[in-house]
Amino acid sequence: GINAEYGVELSDKDCELICKKFEEPNGTDVNYPAFVQAIDKDYKGTHVPAKEDKSPISSPEPGRASTLSTSHVDIEKLIHRLQCEVKVYRVRVCEHFKDFDGLKSGSISKSLFQRGLASMQGNHYNLTPSELEALSIYYKDPKIQGNVLWSYFERDMERVITERNLEKKPDFRVQSNDHITLQSWNSETQISDEERTTGQNALNRLREQIAQRRIMTKPCFNDFDRHNCGYVSRNQFAQGLSYLGLECTEAERKAISALYGDCKGINYHKFFKDIDPVQPEPQKYERNLSEMVRYIKFRETGTERLLNRDACKTVEAVIDKVKETVMKRRIRLLEFFKDYDKLKAGRIKKTNFKRALDLSGLNLTTDEAELLCTRYQSDQDNVLYHHFNDEIESIFTVKGLEKSPTKQVVQYKIMPEWLKNNLSKPIQEVYDSAMEHLARFVKTRRMQLYPMFEDYDKCKNGTVTYSQFRRVLSILSLIADEVEFHALEKQYKVNVGGMNVFNYLAFCDDVYELAKLNKLD
Repeated sequence: GINAEYGVELSDKDCELICKKFEEPNGTDVNYPAFVQAIDKDYKGTHVPAKEDKSPISSPEPGRASTLSTSHVDIEKLIHRLQCEVKVYRVRVCEHFKDFDGLKSGSISKSLFQRGLASMQGNHYNLTPSELEALSIYYKDPKIQGNVLWSYFERDMERVITERNLEKKPDFRVQSNDHITLQSWNSETQISDEERTTGQNALNRLREQIAQRRIMTKPCFNDFDRHNCGYVSRNQFAQGLSYLGLECTEAERKAISALYGDCKGINYHKFFKDIDPVQPEPQKYERNLSEMVRYIKFRETGTERLLNRDACKTVEAVIDKVKETVMKRRIRLLEFFKDYDKLKAGRIKKTNFKRALDLSGLNLTTDEAELLCTRYQSDQDNVLYHHFNDEIESIFTVKGLEKSPTKQVVQYKIMPEWLKNNLSKPIQEVYDSAMEHLARFVKTRRMQLYPMFEDYDKCKNGTVTYSQFRRVLSILSLIADEVEFHALEKQYKVNVGGMNVFNYLAFCDDVYELAKLNKLD
C-alpha cells in the first residue's frame, strides 16, 4: 500500500520487517497509527484495539513451554507476601477458586488459577505476569498437564490463619501470628545517607515535642485507617502531622516517607512505635492458665479434705449417708448405673461403679466408695449394683409388694443432724447443767424463746449463726459462761450450705420439754 500510494520503494523484506514490528497480537492486523507516529513525531493518532476474542479460554497446548522468564522471582518470598495479605485483609482463599472446580478435585486449569488470583487480590498489590507464571509452575498438577493444584495453594495461604485438622492434634500449640503484617515482606527502600540523616533529626525533634506536650498520636491516624491495616496515604500522613501540631519541612517529610513508606503508603504504626513507643502488655494467657490450674488443685484438695474429715468409717454409716442424700434430693441412682450395664446383667466394673457414684453427686470420699465396692462385690473386678440400688430404694418402698399385699411398710425417717452430734463426757456434763438452768429460768419467767430467734432467721429454715445465738442469750441474760456457749453450739450444730450454723428450733423444743411447758403457751 505504501509503494503504490506514496511512491516509496520498499523491498519485500523491508515490508515484512515493518509488518512484524507493528503487528497486532492476534497476528492479522497492523497497528498503523503507531507506524505513522514513528515516522511523523507531530502526528497524534488514536489506536483502536482489536476486538476481544470471546471464545472460551483453552488450556495451553501440551509440550508448549511458557515464554515468560521466572528466574528473577523468589517464590518463597512471593508466597510469604500473599500470606501477609491473606492475614491482614482476612481473605477467604477458597471462595475465589471453588466455583472453577466443579468436580471438587482440587485442580483447575492455569488460566482459571490466574483468574482466581486476580480476584483474590482485588485492588491490592497486583501480581506481575512473571509472578503468576511462577505460582502456576510451583503448584502445577503432576497428573494433569496444564492444570494447577489450587487446594495446595489454599492450604499454604490459610496456614497463617490457623492449622488444619486441629481436632486430630489436641496437644498442638498454635503459634501466634501477630508478627505477620504487611511490612513484614516489604524490603527496605534504598535511601541516601543524607535523607536518612535528615529523617533521623526530624524524628528526634518530633519525639521531644510529643514527650513535652504529651500528645495522643495514634487516634488521629486511626480515623484515616478505616480498615486498621496500619497504613495511610502520604497526604493523610501530612494532614495528621499538621493536625497534631508536628510541623515538618518538605525535605523532612520526604525523608520520613522514604523511611516508613512503601507501595501501600506510610506505615504509621512503625512510625509511632519509633517516636512514641508504648510498653507492650505482657502475655497473660500463660499466667492465667497457671493460676487457674493452681486454684482448681487447691479447691479439689480442700474439698477432699473436708469430705475426709466427716468420712464414715463403716459401711452401714455410708449406706445411711447415701439414703439420707437420696431422700433429701430425690436421686434415681439406677439411671447412673444402667448406662454402664449394656448386657443388663446387674453388675458393672468397679471403676464404672465409682464413676457412677461421682456423677450422681453423693459426695462420697474414696474410702467410702471403696467400702461400698467391698460390700457389694461379686468377683474381683465387678460390683452388683442392683443389690446396692435395691437397698437404697427401700427408703421409698419395699420390693415385691405385689406378692405380699398385707405387709406393713414403715416409712423411712431421716435422723435429725443435730442428734448425730456426740459430746465428750466433760462437755456433756456442762451441757446438761446449762439446759437445766435454762429450763428453770424459762419456767419461772414463762418466756417465749422462738420470737427472739425468728427475727434473725430471714430464710425461715430454723437456723441462726453462732454470733446471733450468743446475742439472743446475752440479751435475755440467760448464759454468760463461754464453756456453756461452746457446749450448746456443739450439741445443736448443723451444716447448711457448707456452713455450720445453730439449730434454734431443736434447742427451744428441748428447753420447753425440760421445763414441762407447752411451746405454744
